[in-house]
Amino acid sequence: YVVFTLGFGLLSARITAIIKDWLLTLDSNGAYEHGELLRNYGIPMFLPIFFLIYCLLFKDRFRTVTDYLAPGVYSVMTFVKLGCVFEGCCYGSPDENGIMNVHLGYRTFPVQLYDMLTSVCIVIICLVLIYTLRKKHKGFIYPIGGILFALTKGFWEHFRVHTSEWERNFFDTGFTFWQFWMMILLVGCLIWLILAIVWEKKGITDFDEMTYSGIQQTKLFQKEKKKKVYHNKRKKNKKGKKKK
Repeated sequence: YVVFTLGFGLLSARITAIIKDWLLTLDSNGAYEHGELLRNYGIPMFLPIFFLIYCLLFKDRFRTVTDYLAPGVYSVMTFVKLGCVFEGCCYGSPDENGIMNVHLGYRTFPVQLYDMLTSVCIVIICLVLIYTLRKKHKGFIYPIGGILFALTKGFWEHFRVHTSEWERNFFDTGFTFWQFWMMILLVGCLIWLILAIVWEKKGITDFDEMTYSGIQQTKLFQKEKKKKVYHNKRKKNKKGKKKK
């Protein structure tokens, strides 16, 4: 899992950077500009998609994998933000009491620092949920972490000043590019969590309903359960008749 997580994580970050560059191309009338090689904000969004494909191919349990994957994903986001703080590239609004931005030449509001601290809180919440919630409910931890990350990141974006007008005012909507990105993540995780709750209410708790193999296993499990119930009823009826 470590190798796949590393590979899928790098691929997710690269895909995000490519999408951002091409959207910038559309907004700048075809003048393509190559930005950063990797963009880490795509990891929480694309990583579970790659693992879903992996689980379908290798018949693994998607919910179990993503439950344990969640703390690691948001730990990565924490260390990335910590690197930004130490590098001095915290693009917050001008603040005399803030952190020195070596690229801008003045002190800024420590938005990256607060972003890092909220990511730490999300990691702690995910770890607590693994040892509490997961005992009864599988597949809830990653979407919960994603919802919290999308909300907190979207909030801190209000205090971030992008040097690019395109990122600051995405297609003249008044929202930043990354706020739109977080909206997509938020909607996706909400749908994921709702589906997990609905499937669990249907009695699917022991198998992974998010994969084809899990669905097949669940159907077999339910059939066997019905057979056992049917045979038990027949045995009780026979015993009742013998007593009479």
